[in-house]
Amino acid sequence: MELGQRMKTVYKLGGRNFWIFNTGPIGCLSYMLINFFTEKDSAGCLKAHNEIAQQFNNLLKQAVYQLRKDLPLASITLIDVYSVKYDLISNAAKYGEPPHPKLVN
Repeated sequence: MELGQRMKTVYKLGGRNFWIFNTGPIGCLSYMLINFFTEKDSAGCLKAHNEIAQQFNNLLKQAVYQLRKDLPLASITLIDVYSVKYDLISNAAKYGEPPHPKLVN
């Protein structure tokens, strides 16, 4: 069952507050970096994998806009996990931790 249908079911039962988290930068996961050897971006993450995650997140955002129309009494919050995690990874030194040398181009 898709996310929208589940939310509509909960809405019919009285649910009104929903938090939806998008996906993070999967091209930055250690597992991906170890097992796939495709082009990397400036942060050392797999470019193609992160592009797919961004496409998914854009489709999710569109779905949330539609759900807000379909469920007018609901409060639907879309949490942008991707941007937060990618910022932490690509600006690690800014936050006090230098990037791991093996994960950078």
